[in-house]
Amino acid sequence: MEKVKKHGLDLTQGSIPPLVLQFAWPFILSGLMSALYGAVDLLVIGLYMGKEVISGVSTGTMIMNLVYTFCIGLGSGGTVLVGRKIGEKDDKGSASATGTFMTVGLIVSIIVTVAIFFSRGALLSIMKTPAEAIPSANNYLIWTTFGVPFTMMFSVVGAISRGMGNSTVPSMIGIVGGLTNVVLDFVFVGAMRMGEAGTGEIGVALATSISQLVTFVLIGGWLLKKRFPFPFTKKDFRVHKPSAMAIFKVGLPIWFQDLLVTISFMIITMIVNDMGVVAGASVGLISKVFSVGGTIPMAFGNAVAAMAAQNLGARRRDRALRSLRWGIIYSLGINVVFLLLCQLIPEQICAILARSEPEVVIGAAAHLRSFSLDLLVIAFVFNLNAYLSSIGKSSIAMISSLIGTFAVRVPLSLLFASIPADINTQLLRLGFAAPAASIPSAVICIIYLYMHNKKQKAIENQGVLAS
Repeated sequence: MEKVKKHGLDLTQGSIPPLVLQFAWPFILSGLMSALYGAVDLLVIGLYMGKEVISGVSTGTMIMNLVYTFCIGLGSGGTVLVGRKIGEKDDKGSASATGTFMTVGLIVSIIVTVAIFFSRGALLSIMKTPAEAIPSANNYLIWTTFGVPFTMMFSVVGAISRGMGNSTVPSMIGIVGGLTNVVLDFVFVGAMRMGEAGTGEIGVALATSISQLVTFVLIGGWLLKKRFPFPFTKKDFRVHKPSAMAIFKVGLPIWFQDLLVTISFMIITMIVNDMGVVAGASVGLISKVFSVGGTIPMAFGNAVAAMAAQNLGARRRDRALRSLRWGIIYSLGINVVFLLLCQLIPEQICAILARSEPEVVIGAAAHLRSFSLDLLVIAFVFNLNAYLSSIGKSSIAMISSLIGTFAVRVPLSLLFASIPADINTQLLRLGFAAPAASIPSAVICIIYLYMHNKKQKAIENQGVLAS
């Protein structure tokens, strides 16, 4: 396994707790940077423009999340497949998986870019975007769409790197991209006075697209210089049907699961947009704030997926399960701290991003108090979903999300919104729908995983007796 070590960690060896941390910390840093530049988008707009633009950019961001969730889902499929092949020491299989993944990513990125660009008007209409926020949302979507191909291909190469046991390179490049976004936000909107000219949302969108181009160029350069720990030729750069099927088997359910979550947010955004621009801006602001808390379990979930994939490929199920256990422990411990902050100082947190809009700060703080309870549950959900993906059962995570989203979250949101109350009370109630939906998802995953492990243990015991 020496050739794997040159490109990343050998996840089949060593003590599990420090290895999980070592693999996850780059994800945490890059995730926090991603959350930071998302928050800076709103901070810059809040400093130079009004609540109409905050609402427009928040709605546009929600639509772009449809694309980003697809990148995440497809990336998870690639990470699991490459990790399995690395664990099995299958060089030919690793090359086929990598070439297929890159080809599929390129094709899909073009299709998605065209689809978003030409359907943006219909999407804004479906989401009941307030009339005064439509121009900002439309401009934001036009200019962020150009960065989609770069985001997709960065996700592809990053996923391959994680499958090889290297989480540091894609994460550090992601941080560089995030810093680029933050700097360009202030350059375009502030220094170049696009905010004063009424085109601040275009400046924010341009900053995002350019930063995505930067990450693509950097990771592409790294890949050309480093190459792969297995023989790879131009002939491998094609769609190998078995590899494509394996990637989509894991990736599509993950994408569909994330899509359901995004759709639930979109439905809630539609509900909130009917309540007015202040409510829309408040919920949009919390989506940025909450992304910080979601970063932690997502980072450890990525570590769990890669570690479990390599160890299952090496037939070390015990290590795969221990990585899951420690992923949950770390995620829960850190998220408890975030939860306490959200309960103790919600107004101060929200004021950082919308100090010039006191109505938005008050409404967002009310929503954050209830919404943040979800931090405890997603510490389990994200890690469980990652492990299920590594064993090829991402469809179970998808089903649990389907139930949580459409049997719990959406009905509760509609119910809470229909009960007459002042806007802050309604926003507080709406926030409870998030943790209420995550609980059944976690329970379903735990039950299935318990049954699966029991079955696998019985099979292993039969094999020992037979030998």
